[in-house]
Amino acid sequence: MTYSPSATSMRFAPYAVAIMTPILATLSSLLFYEIVQNIPLIFFISAVLITAWYGGLKPGLTAMVLSLFMIDFFILEPRFMLFRNWGEVPIMLAFALLSIFICIIEESRLRTERALRQSRDQLEVVLEGITDGVIAQTPQGQPIFANQAASEIIGHKSVADVVKTPLTQTRAKLGFYNANGDVVPQSQLPSTKAFAEGIASQMIMRWTYEDGSPDRWINLRSTPVFDHTGKVQMAINIFSDITEEKASERKVSMAHDRLQIILSSIKSAVVSTDTEGRIDLMNPSAERLTGWAQSEGLGQPFEDIVALAPEILGGIIDNPIRSVLRGDGANDSTIGESVQLLNKSGSHISIEYNTVAIKDQFGSTVGGLITFRDISERLKAERDRNQLTYLLAAQQKRLETILANIPGIVWEAGIQPAQGTQRMDFVNNSVEKILGYTREEWLANPDFGQRIVHPDDVESSREQARAFYESGELSSTLQFRCMTKDGRVLPMEAYYTVLRDDQGNVTGTCGLLMDISQRRADETALRQSALDLKRSNEQLEQFAYVASHDLQEPLRMITSYLQLLERRYKNQLDQDASEFIAYAVDGATRMKALINDLLAYSRVKTGEQNFKRFDMKSALDQAVTNLQISISDENAQIAIENLPTINGDEAQFVQLFQNLLSNAIKFHGAEPPQISIKGERVGNEWKVCVRDNGIGMEPQYLERIFVIFQRLHSKEQYPGTGIGLAICKKVVEHHGGRIWAESSPGLGTTFWFTIPIR
Repeated sequence: MTYSPSATSMRFAPYAVAIMTPILATLSSLLFYEIVQNIPLIFFISAVLITAWYGGLKPGLTAMVLSLFMIDFFILEPRFMLFRNWGEVPIMLAFALLSIFICIIEESRLRTERALRQSRDQLEVVLEGITDGVIAQTPQGQPIFANQAASEIIGHKSVADVVKTPLTQTRAKLGFYNANGDVVPQSQLPSTKAFAEGIASQMIMRWTYEDGSPDRWINLRSTPVFDHTGKVQMAINIFSDITEEKASERKVSMAHDRLQIILSSIKSAVVSTDTEGRIDLMNPSAERLTGWAQSEGLGQPFEDIVALAPEILGGIIDNPIRSVLRGDGANDSTIGESVQLLNKSGSHISIEYNTVAIKDQFGSTVGGLITFRDISERLKAERDRNQLTYLLAAQQKRLETILANIPGIVWEAGIQPAQGTQRMDFVNNSVEKILGYTREEWLANPDFGQRIVHPDDVESSREQARAFYESGELSSTLQFRCMTKDGRVLPMEAYYTVLRDDQGNVTGTCGLLMDISQRRADETALRQSALDLKRSNEQLEQFAYVASHDLQEPLRMITSYLQLLERRYKNQLDQDASEFIAYAVDGATRMKALINDLLAYSRVKTGEQNFKRFDMKSALDQAVTNLQISISDENAQIAIENLPTINGDEAQFVQLFQNLLSNAIKFHGAEPPQISIKGERVGNEWKVCVRDNGIGMEPQYLERIFVIFQRLHSKEQYPGTGIGLAICKKVVEHHGGRIWAESSPGLGTTFWFTIPIR
């Protein structure tokens, strides 16, 4: 225990007073006995009262006991004797009771004062210890209390300066501004409202200082204090310096604005939820992908807004937000394969997503976050890239196969202008098979391709190459001889392509070098074959003419003698003999027609020596004239439209149209023949249509009808040799076109043929 003299003296002081006051009361009573003899106890009652007021119950009782002794011994009769007169007992008892009553009352008062003093001291300690400023003021604006924080915030040097300075003077040195930067008038101050309206109010203000100190943001709250009559006695002003909070608030606001800008600018969708899985944030990309506005999605279950399509996922992927909220596995879970998002409109969007649990500083999960993005374009690009990779690999494989099977040397070479040399960059494997040199020899030796040129062709090949480079053309063909590794001489043909840079400078060449030995031999053989064919054709034409002329003479003789025999012996021959003669005459007649058609077929030339410009309609008109009797007999109608002028053999086109018209008239149905002939231009060729309303034919016979001697009907039904359409095919193909037919039984036949525009 620590000994404190001052504390000890304070503890015994009330008892010293309890001793001194009865003594003083005795002296006073004796001294003024004549004056107070009727109330002899007045000074002793005062002594007890003073002692009890100063020291409380125990010192007061002590003073009472001493006073009883002094009264009995010095004041009451007989004096200087203790308890000799029982008549003084009531007086002493009344004094004791009164003294006890006084002591109890004063003890109660002292305890109350001590409690109030202790509470005030504690309040002062608390108020001095808090960082908020506290000022108690009267209605006149005079501070009656302030703590140290108030003096620091207001700008006074001490609490005493705050208390002695009226608030009107303090406010004159401060500027009060609201959040909008407007001056706060006196009538709107919380302290004014506390006195005027008797209500507590608060306001956040910005304080400016006359001495140039930095501005502060203050949260001021004024509370009225009422007296026993209900009148506002004072106002307690509590003001907190929230400058740092305001700065933090601005930082948070700026961070929030920055976050909103970031969330609005990123292409990925961002959605966060609370611990119940309900959405509390969606960025614009999430709104766009899901089709739900943030105002619609807030507070809704995650799976109702960000729905993974179950019919595609098959129910094998759990709700990712629920998974992280439950703490399943790691905090982050990335789905590698594409999943499908079912948006508000019902469309499916391919997405990939990341999920993470949002945790507080204690590690507790307070929400979930998912980011996802539309990967439809990426998947399409990947598919396209895979397709292109596949195609590229296939093309590369195809190119390798082609290069491996090309019967020639494929090369690419770069030209080195500084050295004036050519560097071989690539050559295929055919070089060893054709010339005997390996690929390594070609690639390792500059200008190796020029070294293998036959010495007699070196200068001419260089001149050809130089002229080719200077001409500015991209490709050309050169011919020269090469020396093989085993000493053979091969005629070669080089197909050159020049490689140039952006400025047009030659940077290299590529091309194909081929052995043309066989081609040279084939050209020689072809020229000989052409001569042989020409002689054969001439002999064939001569044979056809002779055959047609010489064969027709015996046929005429047979026919004449048979007809003469029929006329002379008509009455002597029976019916069978007449029929036999008729059969023989008919066979000879058909033989003659067949010979004439063969002659016409052989006369369709394959050269262009008779080609000239003519109007196709004039050839058609000539064919119509030749068939005039058949046209009249069958009452045929012919419509002609838009026939062109072409380059060709007009006589052959007369044959073409005559055969087509003859077929249309011959194979007519029950109605008279209706024939339309129309031409039109299609691209780089003329297309002509010959359509009739005849009996038609089965589609499977449409190719057969153009073969020589092929017939679909017997000669008894429809006469003919089966050569007419073969002649048509030969004429059209001679002119570089093609012919075909379209038909159905009973619906007529349409013949089409094309002629290139020359």
